[in-house]
Amino acid sequence: MKLKQLPEDFKVEELNELEISKSEKPYKAYLLEKKSMETFSLLSYLAKKNNIPISEFGIAGLKDRHAITKQHFTISSKYDLKTLQEKNFRITFLGYADEKLKLGSLTGNRFEITVRDVKKGELEGVAQKAETIEKTGVPNYFDSQRFGSVINQEFVAKHLIKKDYEKAVKVYLTLYTKFESSKVKEEKKLILQNWRSFSKLRLKNPSLKRVTEEYDKTKDWLKAYKRIPPNIREMMISAYQSYLWNECIKKVLKLKINNRKIYPVRYSLGVLLFYKNVKEINDVPETFKTISQDMEITSFEREVITEILSKEMVSIKSFDIKETGNFFISHERKTLLKPSQFKMSQPSADELNDKGRKNKFKITLSFTLPKGSYATMITKRLFNQ
Repeated sequence: MKLKQLPEDFKVEELNELEISKSEKPYKAYLLEKKSMETFSLLSYLAKKNNIPISEFGIAGLKDRHAITKQHFTISSKYDLKTLQEKNFRITFLGYADEKLKLGSLTGNRFEITVRDVKKGELEGVAQKAETIEKTGVPNYFDSQRFGSVINQEFVAKHLIKKDYEKAVKVYLTLYTKFESSKVKEEKKLILQNWRSFSKLRLKNPSLKRVTEEYDKTKDWLKAYKRIPPNIREMMISAYQSYLWNECIKKVLKLKINNRKIYPVRYSLGVLLFYKNVKEINDVPETFKTISQDMEITSFEREVITEILSKEMVSIKSFDIKETGNFFISHERKTLLKPSQFKMSQPSADELNDKGRKNKFKITLSFTLPKGSYATMITKRLFNQ
């Protein structure tokens, strides 16, 4: 099974309750259609191109880069947006709105996904799973896209919890992925080679430079950590909290469902557990909380969380990291995810992978999910990968 071989294979349309008016209001509302572009990067480009502060752009959510997406954004009515269309994006003025769009102010997303490289022997099993997926759903895990800040299984937030601020900063400054630019990789290698002796370096990357200069000036790793860009720090906190939630839900399934009905599917941080069509999902709690130091938990949640944190060698109390300027905030998350308006096409020849052998197929799925859920959980259930 292959996803996103072409941008057209993954289409996402944002659903929200933005009230549009023809009469002039404090904000202008737009529809943004883009292809193979990251949301923040495009908004930064539009801000610079139109001389509008990036903070004036309001969006409800981020959308996949390797996809064709539709989403809304707002700007103050005092600004004019002159750049409305280029090669990979198109912007349509919709009208006016009373309020600026904020992250999370959407109801869900509608997906159309073309899955390729499906083997002939898999078709029957996929069809059987598709018949019941709206009823039985899937675990509402965070998928690999959530963990872009995690390199070599190193969670910066875990080092913060353990008060090892030097290690937290070292992970940020020295670890890199194959997707980072060669210049960033070289600078991170230099930082590692000259650890604690940053004054010798002449770094170009502003984010890395700010952190190393702060340590040179103060010899304080906590102050150096606080010089990491705020949005990146928030991502690193969310990544560890999301990973722990995934681990908790795996434990929940083991406790509530016959283990013979559970099977693993790999993702970037190990394996996720899925269930076959079983009646025991009625015993699975409707929600489970993300972990923070001041959370109120049920006895069942305490049982699960205690075991997971014991394996991590941390305690709930240690999640109080306010001295870092970051926080863990607990919230309820639906344990199971049930798609609505689910449809699956008949399989057809996959022109990209079949090569005339007539044994590789493509299938198009369409469905709607609530906000914060990952469409790839549906494909993992159907295709076991």
